[in-house]
Amino acid sequence: MRFFDTHSHLEMSRLYPKAEAIVRRAREAGVIGVVVSAVEPKYYPKALDLQKRFSGFIWPTFGLHPPRATPQMVKRAIGAIYDYAEDIVAIGEVGLDYYWVKGAKEREYQKSVFIEFIHLADELNLPLVVHSREAEADAMQILREEKMFDVQLHCFNDPEHVQQAAEERFFMSVPTSVVSRQRMQRIAKAMPLENMLLETDAPYLSPVPGQTNEPSNLPLAAAKIAELKGSTTEVIASTTTTNALNFLHLQHAYQE
Repeated sequence: MRFFDTHSHLEMSRLYPKAEAIVRRAREAGVIGVVVSAVEPKYYPKALDLQKRFSGFIWPTFGLHPPRATPQMVKRAIGAIYDYAEDIVAIGEVGLDYYWVKGAKEREYQKSVFIEFIHLADELNLPLVVHSREAEADAMQILREEKMFDVQLHCFNDPEHVQQAAEERFFMSVPTSVVSRQRMQRIAKAMPLENMLLETDAPYLSPVPGQTNEPSNLPLAAAKIAELKGSTTEVIASTTTTNALNFLHLQHAYQE
C-alpha cells in the first residue's frame, strides 16, 4: 500500500530536528510522499531544506496562516512565492480563520488577502491549499466567485458543506484525528472517495489525542475510513494517493 500525506508541518521546531527519523518511519509505514506546508516566510527556508534533503519524498508549499496575515507579511510571502514558484507544488495554506479572528474588519482583511493569493495561484498555475476554520461557507463562496477550483480544503471540518464541496469538485483532506474524533468520522463517511485526500497536519491532529503526530500515522486513518465506508484500507490508500498525485501534478514523479 502507498500513502501520501498532503499536509504536514515538518518545518516546525517540534519536528524539524527529528526529520531523519520521521521520514524513515514514514517510509517504513508505506508513505511515498509528504507535503510540508510552510505557514509563514520564516519557515520557508526549512521547507526548502527538507525538500533538498529528501528529494522526491518531501514537497513544499508556501502560504500564510490567516491569523498571521499583515500587509508586511503578505508582501514577504508573495515575493517568496514568485522567487520559488518552480520549487513549490502549491500555494498554501491560505484562507480564512474565524476561530481565532472575530472582528468584522479583520475578517474582511482576511478575505482580501485570500483573494490576492487566489489570483497568484491562478497566475502561476499552481494548486491552492485552503485553510477555512469555522469559515468553510465563506471560503467556498469566494473560491466560486473567483473561479478557483484546483483546490484542497485542508482539514475540512464542516459536515453541512461536504456535498457542496464535492459538487464543486474540490478536494477535501481528512486528518489522522479521524481515528478518534466523531465529527471527523461523520465527515469522512459522507465524503465521496473521489474528493478525498489524507493528511496528518503533523505535529497536530494525532490519532491519539495529546500525542505528537507524524506521517507514519496515515495507515491508521486509512483503516478507520475504510471501516466507516465499508471498504478496505487498500482501496482508501490507493484512491487517496492517486487523488493527491493528480491534485499536486506529481504523477510524473511517481511513474513506476
